[in-house]
Amino acid sequence: MKTIIKVALGIVLGFFILIGVATCVFSFDSDEEETEYSQEEGTDSEDYYDVEEDGDNDGNNIAPGEAGVPDSNWGDGTCRSINAKQFYQLVASKRNYDTYIGDGPCVIDFWADWCGYCKQIDPYMKALAKKYKGKVQFYKVNADENEELLQLYGIDGLPTIFFCHDEDIQVTSGAQSQAEFDQIIQEML
Repeated sequence: MKTIIKVALGIVLGFFILIGVATCVFSFDSDEEETEYSQEEGTDSEDYYDVEEDGDNDGNNIAPGEAGVPDSNWGDGTCRSINAKQFYQLVASKRNYDTYIGDGPCVIDFWADWCGYCKQIDPYMKALAKKYKGKVQFYKVNADENEELLQLYGIDGLPTIFFCHDEDIQVTSGAQSQAEFDQIIQEML
């Protein structure tokens, strides 16, 4: 009797494992197809950028307050959370991802909840945002929720910080001291 129960439990367990594997495989395949569409057909499409084309699109032609774009108090002394869509509107377009399109200097902190170093530098970023209120805008991008940006920029370690001014994007990785971040910002200004 014990053998029959063990065999039955094994079959049930095997069934659930098979369902789990099948679910992962099929959801992975559908994600892969979406990625291929985005990279091949979508890059030339206006819908892919989700902005209106006006002949000389810089990727930043959506008015503040539309589509979730922060609308007031630029450089207000806080670290604003932005997603990939907002990043493309405020920082760099998909077509020209290595050129900063913002109106003034900004710092972008790519972070994740599970990242100890990210938690370590969070107070630095908040303090620097207050120090440079009115001069520099600070953004935070949750890496787990915006993997597209990590792939686009080849980010493979966190925290990764972007320092953007004029049309330049300077990238640093890893936890540094508040003084080191401060020095980079002073050089930007």
